[in-house]
Amino acid sequence: MVCDDEADLLLMFEIELRLRYDVLTVDSGKKCIEKFVYEKRQGKTIDLLLLDYKLGDMLGDDVARKIKELNGVKIILISAYELDNNLVGDLKQNGYIIDVIKKPVDLECLSNKIAQNIGI
Repeated sequence: MVCDDEADLLLMFEIELRLRYDVLTVDSGKKCIEKFVYEKRQGKTIDLLLLDYKLGDMLGDDVARKIKELNGVKIILISAYELDNNLVGDLKQNGYIIDVIKKPVDLECLSNKIAQNIGI
């Protein structure tokens, strides 16, 4: 699953990743949580969430915390902003995220991180 409020980035991620993975895309934090819950209720598995940090309706760390409460998924946080080291450390230590990638995203690096984390 990819959550980013920038339509061009969502499309780029989808085009790049759909060659190897089933990809769900959402454009807000609220939709991300709703889609995650819906897919889980349908018995589907989401292996990884690529989550933008600064969404139009909420921050990525809030989305990550909520999804973790819902018996979450591995999350890679993506940000164009320099994130506070304490925040990132807390998110990693408490199992909310597994990694952070800085925008602009190197697609080869992203593909490698995805493969490492979901074993495909």
